[in-house]
Amino acid sequence: MTSEQAAQLIDDALDLVQERLESLDQGQPLAHQALMEEFREWRHPPGGHIDLMVCPGFSTS
Repeated sequence: MTSEQAAQLIDDALDLVQERLESLDQGQPLAHQALMEEFREWRHPPGGHIDLMVCPGFSTS
């Protein structure tokens, strides 16, 4: 996976998280809060971006 593909995967995941947060906002406040906490660093990363690192032993193709 390229870094561009990884970044797109993160963007797509965050879009899904946002959609789910919106659906939970009114009816399920505890689930909403739990999801907010789970993805806090992804939604608001320190330094404004998420550092991507290649795992040793994995192909970069």
